[in-house]
Amino acid sequence: MRPLELLRAISSVAQTGGTPAQCETLAREAARLADMVGWANGPIDAGGRLLERLAALQDDLGLRHAQTREPSLRLLHDALSELGRAIARHDEQLDPDAAGEDEGEDFA
Repeated sequence: MRPLELLRAISSVAQTGGTPAQCETLAREAARLADMVGWANGPIDAGGRLLERLAALQDDLGLRHAQTREPSLRLLHDALSELGRAIARHDEQLDPDAAGEDEGEDFA
């Protein structure tokens, strides 16, 4: 699954709900992408837009979890957090002076 497809699928789950199996599949996919971050030759999110999108999705998942108490939503939320941290860490290692405003927030 490509990153944009993953984000769209997670957005759909966050907005409309999803089955535990869907959440677990998406969480595994996010973890797979987090594992691959180190392979990137250059910055993944130099402008910070992807990290902002991940944070917004985490907020949406948190709201959905508060409504439904579905544990798999929390699993997906945590997988997105790990993906965001991996991206932020990777980009900061490439250019430590470009540590963005997100430093110290959800992903740093």
